[in-house]
Amino acid sequence: MKNFILSLACTAGILFCAAQEVPFKLIAYDKTNRNPIAGAQVKLQDLNSLREYNVTTSDAGQADFMLEKGTRYRLEVSKNSSGSSVGYLSYSYMLSENDVASKRTFEAELEKVKHTESGLLPAMYFDYGKAELSAENLASLDNALKMLQSFATLQIEIGVYADCREEKTMSSKRATAISSYLASKGVAKRISVKEYGNVRALNQCDCSNQFIVCSDEKYLENRRAEFKVIAF
Repeated sequence: MKNFILSLACTAGILFCAAQEVPFKLIAYDKTNRNPIAGAQVKLQDLNSLREYNVTTSDAGQADFMLEKGTRYRLEVSKNSSGSSVGYLSYSYMLSENDVASKRTFEAELEKVKHTESGLLPAMYFDYGKAELSAENLASLDNALKMLQSFATLQIEIGVYADCREEKTMSSKRATAISSYLASKGVAKRISVKEYGNVRALNQCDCSNQFIVCSDEKYLENRRAEFKVIAF
């Protein structure tokens, strides 16, 4: 009877009532084999109050929270892999009010990568004869910076190339532009930038055969900067 009276009072605005809380369950999976990931760090941040909730997943890969209904959250899931030859990329997601209220089990898939695996981040590309960083290039570098924030021991190498028609020094100019941007963000020590000139073409467009005709798109593939994890 007491609870019923309090409910009526809240509805009528007579008393101050706390926001309604709802259960939220998350399971972290390995993206490749769908095995649950135990010991993953799950962080939720209330975008209104900036309050943070931190939980470690169980042996079943599960984390449980009580969240305020009608609130949006920033979700981050990571797995510390210090000392291992492989590790997981962090997972980020914005939980909507519907995600919180649905009461469904939220699945976070983490992708495992090896130290020397290329393709961790999409390659960046440059216009012919230019070293300036485009908006897309800056976005790629910012993504790399976010990964460094998620993994305290992560180190990344960026290999920079020119296509065979360009001067070898063009890759050096591009590497300098990348290094300067990273230095301005204060993380240059954890990302090494190496320039390789106009060698290591990804296709037949290496200027070694005058009878091979290449499109602009094919040459563009070789005017690239590639990301590679060298340490976790």
